[in-house]
Amino acid sequence: MKKCFLLLLLCLLTSFNTKAQIFSRQASVYQSINSLYRKPTKDELKKIAPSPELFEKYAEFLRQPKTGLTKLAADVGCAENTKVVVVTDECLKYTMPGAGFSYSFRTDSYRIPRLADLIFTDNSFQAAGIFLHGIFVNIGDVPLDKVTPQTNGLEFLVNFQPEVDYGKAKEIDRQLSEGIKKNGFLYRRGLYAVENTTFVLRSIAYRGKYFQAIRGLTYNEFAFDKRKDIIVAFRIVQKQADESVTILWKELARKDAPTIKKKDRAAENKE
Repeated sequence: MKKCFLLLLLCLLTSFNTKAQIFSRQASVYQSINSLYRKPTKDELKKIAPSPELFEKYAEFLRQPKTGLTKLAADVGCAENTKVVVVTDECLKYTMPGAGFSYSFRTDSYRIPRLADLIFTDNSFQAAGIFLHGIFVNIGDVPLDKVTPQTNGLEFLVNFQPEVDYGKAKEIDRQLSEGIKKNGFLYRRGLYAVENTTFVLRSIAYRGKYFQAIRGLTYNEFAFDKRKDIIVAFRIVQKQADESVTILWKELARKDAPTIKKKDRAAENKE
């Protein structure tokens, strides 16, 4: 009887220990996932905050709704792979997701590059997010507070119709990579970051599913994002010796983005 009791107790302890290990592993995985999409901490934001002088200079503009002043660090390769942590001194300076060079106007926060609207890299502004059409246009030295959706140069960008067919969307992406010229303006998914000019970006972050896996757990990354269709005007107001830039911006429009449709693999295999 005593042996049976001890055997039962051992089985129970083994079962509890196994469950505890499973729960511990799941908690660790969830923590790893959440760390990719978290908001920057106060300390992280303090390190990358624009200068107080700029906030003072543009205080009146920033009192308007849907405006912001954002510093973008130089891209030194700190966030090329979300599964690899780079521990150089430069990378340890900006430890938030995206390492300070990729920003989402949709969430008003620094984000990993594939979920960002704006990526500052190689002295250029890029839109290279997943399932995202980013359209930049340089409209010249137009005061930011004068820019509206009716401003000269925005007609093509404003009237652009999102494409939900994956194949057709890929073709549009190719065209935007090369550049589309309309009425004297160039619309591209990336432009050089020049001063004394105003840029306008339309960022269409299509809804859908984009699966990622961490240590065996598969999840839809878009569940951690706001998939919207937005238009933002911005301009560089400061360039620093460390190659970082500070941009002043305002949001012109926002609406829900459509869902992109991909063929399932079975259908693709039949073709």
